[in-house]
Amino acid sequence: MKKHLVMLAALLMMGTAGANAQGFLGKLKQKAQQAVIGKKATAEISEAVQDESDEPADPSKLAVAAGDDIVPKRKTPTVTWDGTFTPSSASSASALMAELPQLPSAEKMARSTMEERDAYALKIARVVARAEQLQEGANGCSDADMEALRQKWERKVQDMFGLTKEEMAILNDENAPDSKKEPIQQKVMAKIMGGNVNMSEMERFEKMSEKEQEAYIKAHPDFVQKMQKMAMNAGNFSKQMQQTTGALTGYEAKVGQLAQNFAKVITREANHDYSAIGKKYDSKLQKLYEQICGIDDAAKIDALYDEADQLLYNYRLEAAKEYRASLLRLISEHKKFAAEYTRLSREVVASGDLPECAIGRADLNSVIAVGNILDQAYKDLPELQASPVCQETVYELPKGWTFGAWECRGYIGGVNDFKSPGGNWPLLAQSAEAGEYAVVENGKFRKINEDELKAINKKADARLKKGANSGTNPPYGVYKSRSGKRVVEYSKTGEIILNGMTTYAPAAFTANPDRLEWIIFDEGKIVKCTYKL
Repeated sequence: MKKHLVMLAALLMMGTAGANAQGFLGKLKQKAQQAVIGKKATAEISEAVQDESDEPADPSKLAVAAGDDIVPKRKTPTVTWDGTFTPSSASSASALMAELPQLPSAEKMARSTMEERDAYALKIARVVARAEQLQEGANGCSDADMEALRQKWERKVQDMFGLTKEEMAILNDENAPDSKKEPIQQKVMAKIMGGNVNMSEMERFEKMSEKEQEAYIKAHPDFVQKMQKMAMNAGNFSKQMQQTTGALTGYEAKVGQLAQNFAKVITREANHDYSAIGKKYDSKLQKLYEQICGIDDAAKIDALYDEADQLLYNYRLEAAKEYRASLLRLISEHKKFAAEYTRLSREVVASGDLPECAIGRADLNSVIAVGNILDQAYKDLPELQASPVCQETVYELPKGWTFGAWECRGYIGGVNDFKSPGGNWPLLAQSAEAGEYAVVENGKFRKINEDELKAINKKADARLKKGANSGTNPPYGVYKSRSGKRVVEYSKTGEIILNGMTTYAPAAFTANPDRLEWIIFDEGKIVKCTYKL
């Protein structure tokens, strides 16, 4: 694990104490005004004072970037390929980006063979695998890099507050007793306020009733003056802090705005509505599929699928044109984000406030992100409500629960293994609202604790790496209808492709002479799908 560059405890303490002091000073000023000129005029004076206030900006809003913020997190690839291949030999992000294939045409996205899809997916897998290799290598920051940056900022904080290494160590020690921390906190507050700070007097004033505070101010006019002077000193110190941390806080703000703008584009594309296209085809296809599910005559099934597949292709081609344009916009935004992120980072590297090692990962993340988007071309084309397969729910979780991501990826076994769900493997479930986890074992639902969750995730990870239940390979290949007119292909991308169009990602699969059966996870349901040959 890389060591995180955390916000130093002294700086956190300054932010908290400063924010509390500011709130205290604001109340003090109000009490003083009320005591001297009465409550009626207080609001008017407060409004005027606000425009030219000597009080500092809220110190709690000053922050030093944490390690997770200044070093881009690694992008997780979603590309799947259940077979051997050799990663690309390219050695730079730009070379890898150039190796990625172009998006297929709308016509190919609407209908294509397994051979075409696999060749496309394999190109992406080779590039993404190499990007991951490079990320594991020289790119990113080492423990030594992060420790040097931490020490640099620690020295700056020491100089600001006039603290020794020993005092800094106490403030950074979560287990240090308050008796050791309080004298150092007093020292820091004195530095911020520009003089001796009697925290106990301030705390006593806060606890007084309104009448007691007014009486105290009248009896101690120097108290108000002393606090106002401290507020001015705190304002000057705040400006000094802003200058010291300006490069990083400005960088964080710009990166934050960049991320927000990026997220808006991603959200907009994710919410693109294809329903207007679907309405023209959905009900017609649903009627045809219902007829198919109700008969067993191979000739009639072929005739109905001929009609349905032509309608389905028309829909898919129309939707693919919009979908392809959306993917192109996403790819463009990812590239722009990476370029701007790198540009902003280089500015802070040049100022000496960010290590060079923090830059490289952004470009490699962009390669992986674009690879993930390209991989969606065939897999995630918007589907209709009408399903070309007969579906039967064989198990359903309690309301509010969904199956975990592990269960929706990878081949587990044959359809018969799901007669008692979780018979071979415990199936992970989660409730996002409750923040709880559970498993389904032999058809029985049971909540689990964190330790069990970790153990199940470890087993699921091993299962995916092995690629099959008990070492049995998935039955990849080509299956034809009884007449030979229709083709179903089970690809090493983990997808079943029906006649070059609709795809499913099965957790289990069984081939029979007159039908194909497989299992999918649909949120909180286990669904058995049957495609008649």
